Amino acid sequence: MISANENLGLRYPGVRFYNEKLTEVQDDVAIGSGTRIGSFTLLHEGAVIGQGCTIGSHCNICRCTIGDGVSIQTGCHITRGVTIEDGVFIGPGVITLNDPLKDTGLLFPIIRNGARIGGGSIILPGVVIGAGAVIGAGSVVTRDVPAGEVTYGNPSRPSRPTHS
Repeated sequence: MISANENLGLRYPGVRFYNEKLTEVQDDVAIGSGTRIGSFTLLHEGAVIGQGCTIGSHCNICRCTIGDGVSIQTGCHITRGVTIEDGVFIGPGVITLNDPLKDTGLLFPIIRNGARIGGGSIILPGVVIGAGAVIGAGSVVTRDVPAGEVTYGNPSRPSRPTHS
């Protein structure tokens, strides 16, 4: 009998798993062709990952939607309900949060096209990071970031626009 995680290459043709035996892909996960998945990564039921993505090792990808050409580096935790649009770069050790610890229910972060998130950053519940925005390494993003804006710090604050 073959376990659910053996022969991932057969389940997902066109997807490269660095080590199938060290990767868990639960049922009902969609992965686009040309995507690479690192070792010790867990893809939860219902996750949708686009084409040509890179998901690093030691990542926890919950039920979320990830666009095409996204790069998520090692050690990231992407919580349930997050939307990551096309061409986004997420540095190592980034964490998204979806529970504001209030009676309002879950609030899901959105990361728009082409945004770049520096390593070790934390994205709080319900935050929207605009297209082309840049978040400096180690930032705690507590509020929405407009398109093209550069922010950094704890809490993150604007630096300068990326476009003139």
